[in-house]
Amino acid sequence: MTATPQSTRVLVTGAGGSGTIEIIKSLKARGYWVVAVDASKYSAGFEFADVSYIVPEATSKDFPANVIQIIRAEAPGFVIPLIDEEILVFHKLSESQEDVSFRLISPRREFCAFTLDKWQTFLRLRDAGLPTPATALAGDCSSMTWPAVIKPRDGRGSRGIAYLSDPSDLNRYLEGTDKDPGRFIVQQQIHGTEFTVSAVVALGGPTLTIVPKEVVVKRGVTLVGITRINPTIDALCRRVQELLRADGPFNVQLIIDQAGVPQIIEINPRYSTSIALTIASGVDEVHLVIQHALGAPMTIPSFRPDLMMLRHYTHKYLPESEWPPPHVRHAEFTRVD
Repeated sequence: MTATPQSTRVLVTGAGGSGTIEIIKSLKARGYWVVAVDASKYSAGFEFADVSYIVPEATSKDFPANVIQIIRAEAPGFVIPLIDEEILVFHKLSESQEDVSFRLISPRREFCAFTLDKWQTFLRLRDAGLPTPATALAGDCSSMTWPAVIKPRDGRGSRGIAYLSDPSDLNRYLEGTDKDPGRFIVQQQIHGTEFTVSAVVALGGPTLTIVPKEVVVKRGVTLVGITRINPTIDALCRRVQELLRADGPFNVQLIIDQAGVPQIIEINPRYSTSIALTIASGVDEVHLVIQHALGAPMTIPSFRPDLMMLRHYTHKYLPESEWPPPHVRHAEFTRVD
């Protein structure tokens, strides 16, 4: 381990994700020491970090012990979980480990818990008077307005989503799964313009800035997006922080309906893959949150509006024997019985 100050040592997870790679590149350009972890030995993000670790899947009972070993070895000042299944694990670790000290770049634990459950998200939004489509558990859709969308309560990346014309489509969907209907929500389909929004909120608050991005093409993740100035979206996302107290950076997915009302369809308690566009527009949301946490003097930049992102993928070719890079390590495997 180098003598890099702890305050500039950052651990990021999900190193193979396109958004994560942009985070790593941006942090490196600003002089941070970056530790990257991923469950796949073929994670492309390993190429850009200072040191990387292959870890068990987040759902493995061995994951917590392995990442704590990494944190003890690398002493990051900040940890950024970018995989949904990891977020609450890191919250628990940050609260229970007395021999390690790090700041978690994440909303507060309660906010993460309910936003990771789409049904609970709907209930919180509804009870707070925030606009969101009519939603029901898949086992009780008697009052649903059709057409509708079905999705897993804990899904991400558009996995398991289907569009339903009527109750017969719902029945066919449920017949094709062995999961309880209560594990799915059915949401009224909203026709309009979709946005993915970076709510750049400092740890403990306040809201630093809001960056709305219109979703032009989406296949699981946003492939084409455009930054937009939209005061209504800006005000709504600030209202989410005010009423629901994320107290950390989060992502809002919404659709502006035909009446011009932004309807919130999901909230992700983490940075989204569209962070690449946020950074390119002039708002480095990871750096801003870290600098605020350190109490550093800062000026909140304005984002460049109408900036389009065309996401594409590149390729790396190398002899098999040269991968993974020398700085990639296997976390010491600890069996937890």
